[in-house]
Amino acid sequence: MNLDQAIDQACSDVGICRPKKTAFGKWLNADTLAGKSGKGDGRLIIQEHFVTAWNWQTGLKSTVSLRDGVSAKEQKAIAESAARSKEKARKDAIRAAGMANALIATASFGHHPYLIDKGFRDEQAMVVTATDTRRIVGDYIVPPTGRHAILVPARRLGKVTSTQLIWEDGTKKFLFGGEMGGASHRIATGVYTWLCEGYATGLSIRAALHGLKVRSTVLVCFSAANIATVSRQISGRAFVAADNDPIPKSNPFNGIGTGEHYARQSTLPYGMPAYVGADFNDMHQRDGIFAVQRALTSIMSGRPA
Repeated sequence: MNLDQAIDQACSDVGICRPKKTAFGKWLNADTLAGKSGKGDGRLIIQEHFVTAWNWQTGLKSTVSLRDGVSAKEQKAIAESAARSKEKARKDAIRAAGMANALIATASFGHHPYLIDKGFRDEQAMVVTATDTRRIVGDYIVPPTGRHAILVPARRLGKVTSTQLIWEDGTKKFLFGGEMGGASHRIATGVYTWLCEGYATGLSIRAALHGLKVRSTVLVCFSAANIATVSRQISGRAFVAADNDPIPKSNPFNGIGTGEHYARQSTLPYGMPAYVGADFNDMHQRDGIFAVQRALTSIMSGRPA
């Protein structure tokens, strides 16, 4: 398989468009096949012996081997560029972790409009000002109308690797270069473990389990694909509270949504709201906490949620 064929195959596998330019050893931006909603959500990298494509929306990744079509000179250029990219990624990750810890140090606990919108008027979270965020991170992470953001630290093996910032209008931002794979945010501790995507979803899971008098660890994993990654670190009884995502237009998961696909990948018992486009916080607000409790009880008992 030559280089052009490998690029086309990798892009097709994950449902992204071919990047407009070709360069070696660094991630190239691309659009997904989802149309306007997928603009800029694809990535592709050409390395010495393979091409890798990644779809941010679905979490799908495909690596295609290069058997021919790359000259010795090109291979050398790719290897050198890849080494530079790897070193840059390492430095970016260190910088992002430092910024995350600095944000945590300057944050204070308080109420936030996002929590009110999600049904948690009395909940307090770590909150950081736009001024401090710009000073520590930069302007790129603060939306035009942002004044205060909730900090949701991402930890892996007990160490902060990055953080999610949630602004008043629900805009969610991550630190550039922060390592999110396998990282999570714990909002409760107990005997069992529940994995979910979003912070508000985790709060609804925690509230429902508290009402059931079931003490469980609740881990916010930030994305559906990362739920599958975090699940490999879990020992003991665990469950997934998945989002009921629409089936992607490119249909890479054979007729199921992204949330359900990665819940299955985790091999853990899972469930999701009955209506498409909803997470368990949506269910909480629409149907009440008792509906969430019934769904979680069904997951724990092995019955369909």
